[in-house]
Amino acid sequence: MILAALLALCWHFNAKPRHEALSAIPGTLRVLAACVVVFGLGGFGLVRLLLPAPLRRYELLWILPTGACAVGLTMTVLGFAAVPYPVSLAVVLVAGALLAVRAVRTRGWPELAAARLAWPTFLGLVVLVVALVLVLLRQHYLAPVATGSDSHVAAGVAQFLKHSYPTGVNVREPINQMPQTWQSKFPIYYAFAAISSVSGLATWQVLAPLAAVLLAMAAVGMFLVARELFATSAAIAVASMALAGLDRMALHTVLNPYFNQTWGFFALPFTLVLGWLVVQPGLSGRSRAFTLALLALFGLVLVLAYPLAAPIPAVPMLVFLWSARRARIRAGERVFRVRTLYRGWRSLLWLIPVAALLAFPIAGAIDKAVAAAEVLAPGHSLQSWGGDLTGFFAYLHFFSLPNSALGYVLFAVVLVSAAIALAGAPRALAVGLGALMAIGLLLAVYLRHRQYGYYFEFKLLAFIGPVLMLIAAVGAGRLRRWGAVIVAVLAVSTAGSLVTELDNTGSQLPPATIALSGWAEALPAHATVRLDMWPPQQLWAAYMLDARPLCSQTPLLGTDYPHVAYSRKADYIIASIAYGRPRDAIGAPLRVNIGYRLYRENPNVPGPDLCTYRRYDRIYTGIGHTRF
Repeated sequence: MILAALLALCWHFNAKPRHEALSAIPGTLRVLAACVVVFGLGGFGLVRLLLPAPLRRYELLWILPTGACAVGLTMTVLGFAAVPYPVSLAVVLVAGALLAVRAVRTRGWPELAAARLAWPTFLGLVVLVVALVLVLLRQHYLAPVATGSDSHVAAGVAQFLKHSYPTGVNVREPINQMPQTWQSKFPIYYAFAAISSVSGLATWQVLAPLAAVLLAMAAVGMFLVARELFATSAAIAVASMALAGLDRMALHTVLNPYFNQTWGFFALPFTLVLGWLVVQPGLSGRSRAFTLALLALFGLVLVLAYPLAAPIPAVPMLVFLWSARRARIRAGERVFRVRTLYRGWRSLLWLIPVAALLAFPIAGAIDKAVAAAEVLAPGHSLQSWGGDLTGFFAYLHFFSLPNSALGYVLFAVVLVSAAIALAGAPRALAVGLGALMAIGLLLAVYLRHRQYGYYFEFKLLAFIGPVLMLIAAVGAGRLRRWGAVIVAVLAVSTAGSLVTELDNTGSQLPPATIALSGWAEALPAHATVRLDMWPPQQLWAAYMLDARPLCSQTPLLGTDYPHVAYSRKADYIIASIAYGRPRDAIGAPLRVNIGYRLYRENPNVPGPDLCTYRRYDRIYTGIGHTRF
């Protein structure tokens, strides 16, 4: 049935010419293979050596997620230590391979329980295909879809880190430096750069498949939450995984793509599983230390990738810790204190270097979180936190439910089912996740009544919604008579919601814009180019034309996005078809495609040529007069 539904979905979105559907598959497979190699090498040894015994029945499911976090964090440390990027990537891959060899020699090969792993692996692949269906079957080439303009910055930052110091400036790259508001996010962009390098594809080609991989791994993490925290059956865990992983707004986050948020969502379920296990009685001191190390790995990536999401796992984990601490104190056992990390001067040999190398991204995360907390208080305006949104999403879309009276009835069923799941869970788990759901839903109501509150509400419910659907599926599984009916209804609603979401999603990087890269290379060295086009259209156009100094008479202002300099004078003009022939052009078009025309500019145009390789954002002030 699942395969039939997936085939029907693929047929629905397979745009004409249908034979073009195979065009993007080779590149996609290269990205997927790169993820397996890079994340696999990064995670295999760590998982084999550190994963505690209670989690080893699904050991293979932990390898790629752990590797994604380990690779990003390790390359961040090496990057800030001024290790050249190619050397850093080689070191990470070789070190991962050596650690894997050591792990096999020490502990042997992990158990390959095919029957146990089949369903979560299969559903993970289904989530992956759904997230890629627009790229593979409607767009037919690798490039970001939807309208999220952050995608060109994300691709540019990953490209920037390949050739630049993390906090440096490199005006010969499409994005000249890490944006000020992204100063905590280096790990995810180093991992992004690594996948691009190993696959041999440009970062803008890698973005959509990598985001789909992250969603698939997040879905696997949701399976582990249901299986390990709620101790539900494998069948219900798979259903929970499907409802959470294919949640409409989780898919919206990946498609647009909100890349930073996607990394935070991916790390969330693994953080919850490890956060619960690390406080459980019965773990040896060694196993608890290893579990804590893995928890720090996922938790650090979550906080650095998306600081605004830090309170989401923090709420239940604080409850877990408080409950376990009280139990251990009552039993007369020793409890962990931060000061125990220092065990004499030798501890400084690792504490000081790690703190120094991670200080910059951690400071960025703290700065982002503090700024958000300040504006959330009453009496502060949220206008500057509107992001790229212009209004609220339908509330029920966060739970893959129709925005109708029937949807609200189903939402009541979801809440009752979630309450049943929490009622049957261990007390600390029920209180922790129950408090998270209650606080999240109430805060969403508060934000809906705040002017410009739509950005925070979207970010909050895009995390809370899938988790609530997972808990509801667990609760439905405990109802013998009606449980299967509830899960089936929610599955149908989710399927309909994701089709609607995919139908409403377009493309943002057409082939005509991609072709501008070749136009730039064909121009004389250092020839300047003026962009005559709608200002938002300049984002990807400037990205593709980064090999030449650029300018515009109408640069994109009033946003955080880098923009080209202001200038009327240039050597050449690239005008969008919609803008027609520029009045400063001379002669016939030198190049033409379906979206743009290239002209030589009249040399008699007055004024200085201020085109530059530099892209100005709010870090850069004024208009540059220097030609780089």
